[in-house]
Amino acid sequence: MSMFSQLVLSDSIEIKTTPEKIWEFFTNLEKNYKAWHPQDHILFKWTKGKPMETGSCWYGEEVVRGKIFRLKGTIGEVIPNRKIVLKYSFPISSVAPRVEWLIEPRGPNSIFTAKSYLRAGGFFLKYFKKEMEPKIEMHYEHVKGEGENLKKFLEQ
Repeated sequence: MSMFSQLVLSDSIEIKTTPEKIWEFFTNLEKNYKAWHPQDHILFKWTKGKPMETGSCWYGEEVVRGKIFRLKGTIGEVIPNRKIVLKYSFPISSVAPRVEWLIEPRGPNSIFTAKSYLRAGGFFLKYFKKEMEPKIEMHYEHVKGEGENLKKFLEQ
């Protein structure tokens, strides 16, 4: 990994549902956000535009390592029933520019993949490895929990 390459953190899960049902879950994220990850998610709301439309603005709150993080951003790209790109606003965007949620049909099921992008991943892992490794592990646990919770929610 080069010093300033992006680090991509990715987790996938197969869900016994259609891409349309996963899409519906995300278009109703204001209602579903807490249920998606009850231990960590506090609030999600649209602040401008319509749900899951390119350019729409959002605000979210979640607990990370016991601290409340207030996040905001825009929807960067949307392919209905397939892809949602959430772009973070500054200052988070300087380190983590975006998150992608991908939905892939697989027979009667779907694969949901969450990808998080970290700028200068090689730099952080080389010079701040001790600090970064637990944060990356915590991120994987959080995203894996979101995938498992999404599966439980949609397979009910």
